[in-house]
Order: sequence, then structure tokens, then C-alpha cells
Amino acid sequence: MLKLYWKIFFGFWLTGLLLGGGALLVNRQLQQDLSHEIAGLSPAEVINRTEFIIRRLPEDIPDWQIRLAENDIQLQVKYSHKNSLSQAALTAETEAIFNRLDGIMHYEQSTFSRSQVGRKLKSANGRDIYFLLDMPSINIYQLRNFAGQLAVQLALALSVSAFACYILARYLTRHLKKISAASQALAQGDLSARVERIDKGLSDELTLLAQDFNQMADALETAMNNQRRLVRDISHELRSPLARLQIALELARKKAAISELDNIEQQANRLNDMIGQLLSLPSDQMQLDDTIDLSELVESILEDSQLEASNKHVTLKYAHDKKEALIAANVTQLHSAIENIVRNAIHYTPANSSIEIELNTSNLTHSLRVRDQGPGVPAEDLPHIFEPFYRVDQARNRKTGGYGIGLAIVNRVISSHNGTVEARNSQQGLELLVELPAATIET
Repeated sequence: MLKLYWKIFFGFWLTGLLLGGGALLVNRQLQQDLSHEIAGLSPAEVINRTEFIIRRLPEDIPDWQIRLAENDIQLQVKYSHKNSLSQAALTAETEAIFNRLDGIMHYEQSTFSRSQVGRKLKSANGRDIYFLLDMPSINIYQLRNFAGQLAVQLALALSVSAFACYILARYLTRHLKKISAASQALAQGDLSARVERIDKGLSDELTLLAQDFNQMADALETAMNNQRRLVRDISHELRSPLARLQIALELARKKAAISELDNIEQQANRLNDMIGQLLSLPSDQMQLDDTIDLSELVESILEDSQLEASNKHVTLKYAHDKKEALIAANVTQLHSAIENIVRNAIHYTPANSSIEIELNTSNLTHSLRVRDQGPGVPAEDLPHIFEPFYRVDQARNRKTGGYGIGLAIVNRVISSHNGTVEARNSQQGLELLVELPAATIET
């Protein structure tokens, strides 16, 4: 099994071998080219070749001067047997150096960056010839050679290492991207998301990670399917005896105490209602296919709830800023959630009181606030009231008829709409604040 460690290890050493071999090859090539290029000659070799050309190949002197000038070397020549009109004009400094060569034959003067070398030679026919080379010093030559080789080796190192890192990074990120994409799809509710098989012939840590992810996704999908099947089966099994019980109750009313039978019927109806609410829990894969005006939806719900509020002598006080509040929504589910909040407030608000509903709009979010005048919720229970089947016995006990499912449905629906719902006690009762993101209008 080729582990990821060994892949990195062998990749590192392969890169090192390529760098070393490439550097040797480049250096050898440079050394082969030095004898053929002026730029690769040392100052002594330039002087010797200049002397040879002046003595043996005087017709090549102009061409040699041009080639030297291209490499920042100036060559000046003076012939003792030619008149001054047939020779190139010389500077006073150069004339002085040539005059000195009559006595010393050789002249050298150097600074850190430049060198001047003068010679007095005898041509093939015995005539005197003077020349002066003004060239970069040996220090500059060494720096240029070093910089040239270093630059080539650095460029080679960068190229090889960049290629090796690209291969390794591509190998790692390609597989990690597959795992990341599958995990995001799974988090969004796609239980069929899986990672494609990585390196079918090999097994390293990334391959094992992908296999572990797929096993986890298989187990999660199986658990979710079993849970849904269990809920459906339990609901079916509970409703069947409930239906028979209700039929039996109708028959038993003619033979038994009516009050006891009414109590049995009430409990059966409560159990049936609880099953209905349990089955109405929305799916996490809710589609937000519609764009609606939240203010119109709230007004419609309040209009439908007005009869229930009137029967209890409860006043619904609605305030909003008259602005359009567009949101992306699943209309059926969002209507059910907000209606649940309003009816919940009506249920717990005492008679001859009021409920305040306030809608505020903005460019980013729209907020809906519903405040009743009921008993409120103990502070320690507030973080849990959106959990399924959680009940607050102190304030809203079983006599009120709640099952602990309604607010769980509200929380799931609002979360599926990318919003938030928060509960807090006000001075007079419980306040629920719903915030939903404003819809983006494409222009």
C-alpha cells in the first residue's frame, strides 16, 4: 500500500535528482560554449587572442574590434609605420599610454570595475604595433559568470520544483475537492452524495478518507430512511386502532356513561391530532420556488384568524410600514408556520386582551414580531421550546392542549427559508421574532 508519506518522500527526492542532473547538464553546456564565445573568455584569453590577431591576422582587426565592443571591450590600435591621417583619432590619454610603451613594452592599470592593458608588438614584417584594451576587470568577469550560472540554476530549480509542486498539489486538491463537494451536497440534504473512487489501483490516506466518507454517508442514508419509515409505520399502526376506537365509542355511548366515553373520545382525538402534527413536520429539502410579499401573507393569516380571536375577545393589533416585503418562499409551509405562531399567541393570551403583530422591512431582512399577553415561559426553558416534544409544564401544561410540536415545525420552516426565529419574554407575555432574508430582485 503506497502511503501518502511515501508519495511525498519520493516526489521530494525525484525533484532533487532532477535539479542536480539539470544543473550538471547546464554547467557542462556552459563550459563547452565558453571557448567559442567572447563573453566566456577570461581577460588573459582576450589579451592573447588580440595579440594573435594583430600579429597574424591584421585584416581581421576591424571585425575583432566590433565583436569586442559588443562585449563592453574597447580596442584601440596604432601602427608606427602609418601616417596619422590613415589611422583612427586617438585620445590624449591613449596617446600618452602608447608613448610610454616605447620604454616599458607592457602597460596595465586596473580599478575594481575596469582594466586597461597596453602592449607594443612586432608585426610579421618587423613593424611596431601598439594596442590598448579597455575591458571589465576580472572581478566583473567573475561576478558575471557567477550571476549567469546562479540565475540559470535558480530558474531551473524554480521550474522543476514548480512542476513537481503542481503535480503534488493537483493530486491532493483534486481528491480533496471531490470529498468537499460530496460533503457539501450531503450537508444540503442530498443523501445520495458519494465520493468517486480515488486511485483504483492504489490505497493511500485520501483513498481511505473517501471510503470512510462513503461508508458514513451510507449509514446516514440508511438511518434517515429507517427513521422516516418508522414514523410512517408508527403513524399507520396508531391510526388504525384509533379509528376502530372511535367507532366503538359511538356504539358504546348507547350503553355506558356518556361523560366517561366523551373523555375517551377527547383523548383519542388528541392522539390523532398529535399524529397529524408529527406527520406535518416539513422536510429539510424544502424548495423555495415562489417569491411572495410577506406583508400580504401576514394580512391573509390575520384575516383568517380574526374569527378565532373574536370568539375569545382578543384584539389583533397589526402594524407595518406599508412597504413591499418580498421573500423567496415555499408558500404552503411558510403560511403554516406563521399561522402556527399567531394561533399559538391567541391560544395562550387571556380573554379580553390583545396581541401585537409588527412587520418591519429593509433591503436585507424582513422581521415579524408577535407579542402575546400570556404567562410567558421560564427563562431556563426558552432555549428548548423549539425542540420537538419539549413541554413547559409550569406555564403551558398539558391542559392547554399543546403537544410540543408546533414550535418545532415553525423553527424548521423558518430555518429552511434561511431565516431565524427567536423567543423571549416581554413585560406582558411571550414575544416571537422571525427574521427572513429579503429576496434578490434581478434587473
